[in-house]
Amino acid sequence: MQGRSDPELDRAFARLKDGDRSAFAEVFRAVWPPVQRFCRRYLGADTDADDAAQRALERVFAQAAHYDPARPALGWVLSVALWECRTLRRRAGRRAAAGLPEDLEAAAPAPDEALEQAELRAALAAAIEELSEADQAVLAAVLDAEERGPRGEDVTFRKRKQRAIHRLRETWHRLYGT
Repeated sequence: MQGRSDPELDRAFARLKDGDRSAFAEVFRAVWPPVQRFCRRYLGADTDADDAAQRALERVFAQAAHYDPARPALGWVLSVALWECRTLRRRAGRRAAAGLPEDLEAAAPAPDEALEQAELRAALAAAIEELSEADQAVLAAVLDAEERGPRGEDVTFRKRKQRAIHRLRETWHRLYGT
């Protein structure tokens, strides 16, 4: 498919625009190599370039119905790829300016932050232990519900939760003064 002429690609894209999903694989095989090369030349890094190329093709296929057959398909696809490359660079620039790591999930807290978090968890556990068993059960149910995701709560439970949290705040203030 690399030797494919632009008119053939334009016709395949026009078929895709008209809803012919059998043209999807044909268009993908024709545009993936040039989009990937373009992104690698623009961004340099292989992983960033692959991400941008994938996002570009996702956008291209999602917007295929808006393709203008009067314009060359490859030019349109590469303009979408350029947009994705620039977007990726802007995001990386914002992260760098904010001092954020590139991979936020892999960033572990600093040792002093981890110690502070552990101390806060221990203090919270101590404050919760001073509450009644009923309040402890309500707070345990609240924490369990947060781990499982949102769910509907009845009015009685919401009121119990509100009162338990209020008593926990009072206990915290009494123990730690903040």
